[in-house]
Amino acid sequence: MAEKLKVFVAHSFEKSTPEGETHSDRDVADWFVRLLRKRPLSFQVLTGAKPVPAPIDEKVAADIADCGCVIGVFTKRHYESQLQRWLPSQFVLCECASAIGFYYNTNKLICGFYEKGIDPKDLALVTVGGLELVEFTRDDLEKDKNRFVDYLRRLPELVATGAARESQLLFRPKPYVQQRLYKIYTVYRNGRVTVQNLNTMLLTDMPRFLSEEQGKITHEIWHRRAEIPRLADMAATPISERAKKPFLNAILRSVNQKKINARLGVVPVRHDGTRAYFALSFANLAGCGVKLKNQDILRYQYAWGLLCAYPTNEEELAEPAGRGQINEHAYCVAEVFASHGLIRELVFELRFERGHGEFFSKSPFFQTTATFGDLPSWSLPQDMPKVEEEDHEMWFQTYRLAERNFNGRIRVLWRPSSAKVKAEHL
Repeated sequence: MAEKLKVFVAHSFEKSTPEGETHSDRDVADWFVRLLRKRPLSFQVLTGAKPVPAPIDEKVAADIADCGCVIGVFTKRHYESQLQRWLPSQFVLCECASAIGFYYNTNKLICGFYEKGIDPKDLALVTVGGLELVEFTRDDLEKDKNRFVDYLRRLPELVATGAARESQLLFRPKPYVQQRLYKIYTVYRNGRVTVQNLNTMLLTDMPRFLSEEQGKITHEIWHRRAEIPRLADMAATPISERAKKPFLNAILRSVNQKKINARLGVVPVRHDGTRAYFALSFANLAGCGVKLKNQDILRYQYAWGLLCAYPTNEEELAEPAGRGQINEHAYCVAEVFASHGLIRELVFELRFERGHGEFFSKSPFFQTTATFGDLPSWSLPQDMPKVEEEDHEMWFQTYRLAERNFNGRIRVLWRPSSAKVKAEHL
């Protein structure tokens, strides 16, 4: 007798019925779980615990890693009026996203169902390597039962043989994996900021890296207060002038264990006012004595800096919203997001220059989300972990957050102290 396929079902636990509907998210999830457990499928089904506003717990992560497939049930949870579309629960997104790290380079799959009204493109980052998602209407589940069974009955063979055709994939994974990102914001009391990004990338498909990506990896920089200067001008700024002018610089540190320490060319890709995109090319490293191949590890960093990037006094910001709401225009914001897919190890650090008087009227706190839309559903705020003072930290106060298998967005928010408070300490 063939062993039952073990699947993890990621779903919303919401028991309230949405306006205009007759079934809750939990009703929909229970229907799919029963379908999976009954004949003709007879899968062994695991599900997560009721979610809380924090990273998924170790037991859920272990269950996902142990299963051969994650099946997401993406029900409509949040309506974004400005975007005029529905978004699913961020907890379902988080559970599916966590599987990417566990299932990389295996036959295991991420697949599932999305409710009519959700744009499947909003699920792109959590369906990498999985089958195309199937649309459903919560009031027509029984009517579409046979269609769902036909979709699901293929899973055991696909997991056993790894025979999923590329035409069945909704989005192809990048030909590289971001193993580590160490991102450092250094914020000065005059509003200047420098942002360092130390990257470790594993090349997984060199032919595709050269043909589809032209041997380049694209990154972006942004500024919430004003337009980004021309990237060519920023790249031309000498390092000795980085405290006086906007700058952008990139260096290839090593390939595997071979030290390189060569400057990388910055190729402008697109400029959208407050956001700019550029590519770093690794296609021709012959001058460094390197010919890239599969499983090579690139370690490189790029850094950029802007003058007057942040308000120096809280009077320059909008007033905070009440009733637990967060108006991002009332805060200074630093962000990190997994733009290349899952990051195996993330360290996000903020350093604030010390000086006379208190730097903050509201000290740094952070929020996370698994969605990448213009209006994401952020988690409840949590205090940013503060690094205990060390001898070398006499000039800066440091806050640091570390995550593993990260595949979403984090924003850190704070408010500088008022001009009056600063004046009292002069």
